Amino acid sequence: MARPRRVGTRGSPLAIAQTELVLKKLRQLHPESQFETVVIKTTGDRLTSAVELRSAGKGLFVKEIEQALLKRKIDFAVHSAKDLPTDLLPELAIAAVLERGNPSDLFIGRTLDSIEKLPPGAQVGTSSLRRQALLRALYPHVVPVELRGNLDTRLEKLRTPKYRLSGIVVATAGVRRLYPPEKIQGQVLPIDRFVPAAGQGILALESRAKDESIREFLSPLHHEGSATALEAERLVLRRLEGGCEAPLGVHAQVSDDGLVRLTAALCSLDGKSMILESTMGMGEDLASVAEALETMLKSRGAAELLLELPGRKVSKVSGNGHRRARQKSRR
Repeated sequence: MARPRRVGTRGSPLAIAQTELVLKKLRQLHPESQFETVVIKTTGDRLTSAVELRSAGKGLFVKEIEQALLKRKIDFAVHSAKDLPTDLLPELAIAAVLERGNPSDLFIGRTLDSIEKLPPGAQVGTSSLRRQALLRALYPHVVPVELRGNLDTRLEKLRTPKYRLSGIVVATAGVRRLYPPEKIQGQVLPIDRFVPAAGQGILALESRAKDESIREFLSPLHHEGSATALEAERLVLRRLEGGCEAPLGVHAQVSDDGLVRLTAALCSLDGKSMILESTMGMGEDLASVAEALETMLKSRGAAELLLELPGRKVSKVSGNGHRRARQKSRR
């Protein structure tokens, strides 16, 4: 009897639920196969403070899982695509991209169902710099406050009076994968302005690049439109060198005829400056679409805005005369 296929995942309730979602689909496709879930604690799971997490660098929620792949302790991994660094190790690859869930952000209020109804000074919890900056830019009457922990922890803190939270902002897809709509309700924030993180709502399956048998095994799960959207969003991140430490949202919509609408929002941390741009192009030339959006953003001062972020410095001048911002080495 063949050994079970080993699947790597983080141990949070959401990560486990997402892995089970993938395995349910695989069991339907491959009823003869057995699976073993391998829970791996990552650097991001160990760190507790926002300062530690932001100084830890990129890939803090995937590094240990990728090491397990390289050491052949697992056969493939289930990731929230937004956790993946923009440049994977050459030995690894995204083997399949599942059809995207709702990419939006969700406001969940303690007593009010709309963020617009909150009184001035109301505290809204989130751990994301992007969400904090967008809240300051688009909803200046609220006060973003740091809120860490998995989704269950954040919801519990929202219900606990001592935290004085009027609401929280989280990923819609994560909430819907864990809870039925009637249990957790909220206000979906507009994607065209409150632009989501690149890859938000997408599950990506990572494997060893040369493991053709696993890639073939996973291929029926692959959704081409979602993969195109993910690649477009990651191209913009690469071009702007913006990771999860940057208040940058990028979202791609892919139509049935292959037309891609690519939108990005970049904010200063205080929310006083916001650059929102969008462009369109064909999916077979994503590099040109991403380059066009980069040019539009930089023409409005995106490079200078990125330089204002903590831990950034000038690395070089690009061909169009704009300075690039690069994170300081944390090695």
